[in-house]
Amino acid sequence: MSTGWVKDGNVWYFLNSNGSMSTGWVKDGDTWYYLEPSGAMKENQWFEVSGKWYYVDSSGKLAVNTRVEGYLVNENGEWVS
Repeated sequence: MSTGWVKDGNVWYFLNSNGSMSTGWVKDGDTWYYLEPSGAMKENQWFEVSGKWYYVDSSGKLAVNTRVEGYLVNENGEWVS
């Protein structure tokens, strides 16, 4: 059974320990990623979840404790200013 990251075409997916496709927030090591309801990993974009804005880079990693396009994101990756 396959688990972990799987690439199909140009889209990355994450299969959990029972081989099912993950959605929503996934932590891999020390890094957070966000997967669409389809399971596709978000990349290189701002997006809103539960009223909070987040940014993921071109590799899908959640930006934390940094500035993105001039906007500050905190330790949770939430846009704060």
